[in-house]
Amino acid sequence: MALGKHLQIYVKTTGTCNLNCSHCFTSGSQGEKIFFNPARTLNFIYSLVSKNDTQSLRIVFHGGEPMLAPLKDLYDFYEGIEKLPIPCTYGIQTNLVYPLNEKKINFFNHVFKTGMGTSWDPDIRFGSVVKSKKEEQLNLWKKNVKILVSEGHHLTLTVCLSKYLVTNISPKDVYELASELGFKYLQVERITSDGNTVLNQDIRPSNKQVDDWIYQMYEETLKQGDNLKVKNMFLSELAFSTTQSLHVGNRCRNCEVNLITINADGTMAGCPNSATDSTWSDISKNPNEFIYSPQRVSAVCKEKMRKSGCYSCDLKQICNGDCYKLEWDEQCPAPMKTMRALQKSTVQKQKELLL
Repeated sequence: MALGKHLQIYVKTTGTCNLNCSHCFTSGSQGEKIFFNPARTLNFIYSLVSKNDTQSLRIVFHGGEPMLAPLKDLYDFYEGIEKLPIPCTYGIQTNLVYPLNEKKINFFNHVFKTGMGTSWDPDIRFGSVVKSKKEEQLNLWKKNVKILVSEGHHLTLTVCLSKYLVTNISPKDVYELASELGFKYLQVERITSDGNTVLNQDIRPSNKQVDDWIYQMYEETLKQGDNLKVKNMFLSELAFSTTQSLHVGNRCRNCEVNLITINADGTMAGCPNSATDSTWSDISKNPNEFIYSPQRVSAVCKEKMRKSGCYSCDLKQICNGDCYKLEWDEQCPAPMKTMRALQKSTVQKQKELLL
């Protein structure tokens, strides 16, 4: 299975985190207390790019909590990537529940023009290690978000669709939070059965509950119209599939072709959700051992397969089968109500959702 020409590499700078979220696809604070090796990681990426027809590269700093790693290592790695003869962009997913000193702010300002994301949920994240710290951590997170917004960053709020959120928090409330804090974009994160979630299945909503909540978000987005300051990336993805008959994001069905996750210990996999528990190769080896590993070939094939009902579904053109990591229960995990509404809506309404 060949490697894509436009790669996204998740670099886990550490195996651990200062939080311990029950829905996290890593092991949170129980993860390995190790940091990545910038030089070894760079050597592998140089070899990978030189031996394949890589035309662009996106590096996502990931973890655990990526900013727990030594700042010098982060700079050394970034400066090494910048020497590649192809276009490179950068992103980071950080919890922002730590003191945001001047050195960290300077690093963010230097590396990330766009592509900074932070996750939120109302019941799991803050106080996940020490319950009495919940309010303190929430306030620290809000403070840090406002600091980065004031520095000119276009932040993305990634909302975890936990069972508590979809049954207790309205999309309107989420938009108000995002707008109040100055977020530019909003994304949703559906929970897969990886990492900590394996032992915490009670936090997962049913597919129908998620479907209903996303549809409420769709209705709220149209209701607010031009008054909405926060752009919705998830709905834009659906609108793009509807208007262009092309698929991006969760609709693309080719993540495993284009994704590489490098764990802090140097082991590798594809999708970051399962990269900690299921590894296929190591950065000390020839890149071809990863590209043509049986595990990768199997993952690519699984991603292309669909349930038999998908082929006759009236939403196939928009949905394209959704993410293969999402489990089915009483219905498929796709946001069916919203997609059907988009099918019936005017072209003008569809275009209003595009970023």
